Amino acid sequence: MGLTAVHFAVALIASSTFDDMARDGFWNAVPGEPQREYEMWFFLAGFGLLALGTLSGRIVRDTGRLPAQLGWYLLAIGVPLQILYPVSGAPGLIVLGVLALIATRRDSAGEEPSDTLS
Repeated sequence: MGLTAVHFAVALIASSTFDDMARDGFWNAVPGEPQREYEMWFFLAGFGLLALGTLSGRIVRDTGRLPAQLGWYLLAIGVPLQILYPVSGAPGLIVLGVLALIATRRDSAGEEPSDTLS
């Protein structure tokens, strides 16, 4: 959730896109404007992070375990992003993905094999 907050803060504070769109009007304000396209995708990606964070938190509250899928999803986003766009927040996604997988292994380490299949 911290990474999500940083994502939204950077998108809203460090960018002039929203001010420019407010002056120009929001309807069809992004196509053909590369900087706006980049910043809007950056902003909207924050909602993806928010969804992963809140859904994972809910699953942990309901089951007591973090799903391994979270770690794999974060790595699936972070690794290609790191390759395609090295100066980005990809290292944060990769670190969170690895930490999630470590937490998942710790959660399942003490359980019987039949319990891990459910």
